[in-house]
Amino acid sequence: MRTRLVLSSFLVAVFAVPIATFAQETSERGQLGEMMIWRVAPDAAVDFEAAVEKVVEAAKLANIGEEFAWFFWQDGFDYGFYAPTENMADFDDADAFMRAFQGTPGEAMLMEAFDSFGALDFEVLSREVIEGVPGWGYTVEQPVEINYALMYESWMKPGTEMKADELSKEWVAMLQEAGYPYEAAGHRVHFGDIGRLVYLIWFDDQADYYGPNDMSKLVEAKGLGAKWQDFGQRWNALITRFEQRTWSYRADLSYTPST
Repeated sequence: MRTRLVLSSFLVAVFAVPIATFAQETSERGQLGEMMIWRVAPDAAVDFEAAVEKVVEAAKLANIGEEFAWFFWQDGFDYGFYAPTENMADFDDADAFMRAFQGTPGEAMLMEAFDSFGALDFEVLSREVIEGVPGWGYTVEQPVEINYALMYESWMKPGTEMKADELSKEWVAMLQEAGYPYEAAGHRVHFGDIGRLVYLIWFDDQADYYGPNDMSKLVEAKGLGAKWQDFGQRWNALITRFEQRTWSYRADLSYTPST
């Protein structure tokens, strides 16, 4: 299945943010996608969500394909958007999304949504292309329902790429050894705040995640506490800055025709 970037056309009349051409290909690449974060004024949040819901409904009416799927997340008044794409060349066809609506029942509603966005108060915090790195992903036999995503962001010191790759794979191995119940993946940033690595863990229930399934508790139960602490110290030596936030998945603002 071929996937394509959505956002270069999605709301293009509203978000006048230039994006570079990505027509380079490599033989080995993980899952690519565009990630964008908006900060919406509190009094505009209801109308912002209503406008996104219009885009979702328009996509359903137009019956656009899985290659245009997108996922919305929320943290307070910050809204995150992620659209997977298969290869860099897809970034060069910014009009593909609009063409998918032409002549369909969803075309008029899409235009209505665009008009709605134009009157709202919000700002673009970030827009970037990320890649899920092969070897930095952790899967489980029975994945939980995805309701939340914990996002860890690390800003790396120059020249630490090889060491970061080694430690990221070591991190995955420790998740496996501890019997961690949640899937996770590490990503490189290709466009945007380059030099930053993004790690995501998807989970269903905050009480379980921060309670019995807390990673520090699981590694202690397996006798891996010292190993986990040593890993943290070695990772901290590679970074200049670290941040984390928890996103809530917004299925009502997402378009996933295969589900």
